[in-house]
Amino acid sequence: MQFPPQPVTPPAGSGRAHRRGWFRLAVTGVVAAVMLSGCVVRVVYNQLDWLALWYVEDYFDLDRAQEEQARQLIGRTISWHRETQLPRYAALLRTVLGGISPPVEAAFLAERYAEVVALWDDLLRQVAPDFAGLLRSLSDEQVEELFGNLADENRELEEDYSGISREERRAKQDKAIIKAFKRFTGRLSPEQEVLVRTRTARFHDLSADWIRRREAWQMEFRALMTGRNADPLFAERITDLLLNPNQFDSPGYRKRVLENQQSSFRLVAAVLSSLSPKQAEHLRNQLDTYARDFDALVRDSTGQAREQAPGQTSNREIRDDEAA
Repeated sequence: MQFPPQPVTPPAGSGRAHRRGWFRLAVTGVVAAVMLSGCVVRVVYNQLDWLALWYVEDYFDLDRAQEEQARQLIGRTISWHRETQLPRYAALLRTVLGGISPPVEAAFLAERYAEVVALWDDLLRQVAPDFAGLLRSLSDEQVEELFGNLADENRELEEDYSGISREERRAKQDKAIIKAFKRFTGRLSPEQEVLVRTRTARFHDLSADWIRRREAWQMEFRALMTGRNADPLFAERITDLLLNPNQFDSPGYRKRVLENQQSSFRLVAAVLSSLSPKQAEHLRNQLDTYARDFDALVRDSTGQAREQAPGQTSNREIRDDEAA
């Protein structure tokens, strides 16, 4: 639903703002810790039930009945995803492994990207009807809380983007891309970093357009939420909103997005084609590890019934403690 978590420093004080900051810190901490352990996929996946619930409650607090409804929704979705989608993820990674020997073709990467989009759309179709039911149950006060938090995020994004120059945004983008390559291939050579910066110089800066599009999407979402109890087609409209965010794109913005995608495919193809034998081996090992992790998760029939991690408490217990 376009609720992108923004990594921020936990704010001082108490109340909801403080809790939202600590939620994001907790998620960031889990991810950072498991990356060091080498089993990031399995550890994070097996924590998705409580992470997802915390994520929802970062936007609006649930009462007891809604929390149980959300737990059941999340549980059903994870079970479906584990059984039907993770095999597709593993197969996709093995297809990638079969196509990354130099020279890597941008068209091959574009085809794999289309498969990733299809996987995401299938997930949205699966979760949307039940999620619409949860949204319909929200009180007017909860709806105001939701859109107040989204407005806060919009202001943060505006400040982030307006507070730096285009050159600074590009430098941050280049740093993030180089860091992403490093995770999969090991350290890039100076020549490869120059290649990245040369290619990204061709990207359109879409920051302002993306924020406007996000706000337009949220306006339509708010209109649907206002009529949620009277609209018999509410679930269908929510599903369409989730699956078709591009309906809010101007023709010019959509054209620039597609051009950036093609430039990205060419960039990745160029870097992968330039890998040293050591880098190529690192990449293959990483992808193979992820594929085998997905295989293991499919075989793991006990993931849903694992014991609660030491020190882990429920969202309800945390809220009760806060109220005490």
